[in-house]
Amino acid sequence: MKRAENKKGIRLSTQIALFFSIIIVCIVLISSIVMTSLLRTVILKQKSQTLLQDSVRLSQYMLVSEYQKTFLDALNESSHNMRYSSSTLHESYDLVDRIARQAAIPYYMSYAVFGIANAETLILGTNDPYLPILPVTSNGKTERYFVKNFYVDGDLNILYTSMRVGNVFLQTSVNMDVDSIDSLLYKLPFIVLLTLFPILLVSFFTARFLSARLLKPVTDITKTANEISASNLDRRIPESDSKDEIHALARTFNSLFARLQADFDRERQFTSDVSHELRTPLAVLLGHVDLLRRWGKSDPKILNESLETLHSEIKSMQSLVENLLLLSRSERQQTSEKLIIKVKIFLEKIIDDMRFVSPEVQFELNCPKDAVLLTNPDILTQILRILITNSIRYSPAPAFVSLGYDSQKNLLSVSDKGHGIAPEDLPHIFERLYRADKSRNHKTGGSGLGLAIAKNLVKNIDARIWAESEGLEKGTTMHIQFGREKLLP
Repeated sequence: MKRAENKKGIRLSTQIALFFSIIIVCIVLISSIVMTSLLRTVILKQKSQTLLQDSVRLSQYMLVSEYQKTFLDALNESSHNMRYSSSTLHESYDLVDRIARQAAIPYYMSYAVFGIANAETLILGTNDPYLPILPVTSNGKTERYFVKNFYVDGDLNILYTSMRVGNVFLQTSVNMDVDSIDSLLYKLPFIVLLTLFPILLVSFFTARFLSARLLKPVTDITKTANEISASNLDRRIPESDSKDEIHALARTFNSLFARLQADFDRERQFTSDVSHELRTPLAVLLGHVDLLRRWGKSDPKILNESLETLHSEIKSMQSLVENLLLLSRSERQQTSEKLIIKVKIFLEKIIDDMRFVSPEVQFELNCPKDAVLLTNPDILTQILRILITNSIRYSPAPAFVSLGYDSQKNLLSVSDKGHGIAPEDLPHIFERLYRADKSRNHKTGGSGLGLAIAKNLVKNIDARIWAESEGLEKGTTMHIQFGREKLLP
């Protein structure tokens, strides 16, 4: 025999903890990326504004006419192919340096003043001769300029602006590589990656602790449900006062167990009733068989009486078994297809069929001529035969049965003037194997299953059934209420 494998999946609290940890890590990663991007944008914008402010201030100082004349002379000297003397160059650089000091330009900002002479760019002054002269930018704009391995020991990474100031051009820039904040922003993603592992551990164990605590009532419910069996179906799961989802789950389980207990008790009672019903005819059969074995072979009278009794009891048992099978099928049957029928013609056919079986019975029909009904005629036929047979069986001969249909209420009724039903028995007559005669004798020939079968069949046509009786010897009326369904689409 193959040994059963004990496979255990990952606990729900662990799954929740893993999921929560992954979510936290993703949030941290996405947040760091978004935050880094936003900070870079904000810092770049702030640097651009500062660079533009300093550049405008420097350009205003350069617009002094005396300074502009000096710049223009330097350009003219170069344009006439005259030698650009070191004294002129020195004077121009000194002027640019003096203007930068007057404008209080920050130490970290690079600047270059240049002009165009003979289609060539002529630098008139700068504090960083290694920076290249870049294209003029749009008015009030800055540009990012990057060249890989521009220097021997590094890249060129600057933010610059270039504008025309009178007769010359002014280019200002700041180095992005040496900015500590910008460097920190570049390192921030790596810092976040280093902190992810402890964040993952902390979030995992925190989520596992919280989820295990929150799921403890579910664990208790599972444990209690596993302990409930057929021998203790009356046990229930404790319900908390929190009125949350766990409370609703516990109530649902308790409702399920209550229904299971009711069904189990009903099946147990049903089995007991069937055993009780079969015990008597089996005892009778056995007694008469023994009687036949002893004296029936030589005594024709005993033989005939025993055979008649055996035949009657076997027919009773056969009827009981057939009714049990019919009841089982009716309980499993689903809602059936419905047709439009003319009620009066349908009831007249039912009466004609029953008269053929019981010609002594008096029938009465009260139904509008033009009444129609949407139902399943085959199932309704079975129901009415059961109700009419009951009326005949429990009425003194000759029996009187009245069939009526109220088209306004959509109500079908079967009435008789028979023995009636006691008030204490009325709520139980649709239960299986229930008979008002507690001795359960077979004088009436009933098995106590007919009305239970009718009740299940009525459910299959979306209707409901109930009984009315004023008491013993006052007759009984069975009502079938149909739904208010449209007859035409």
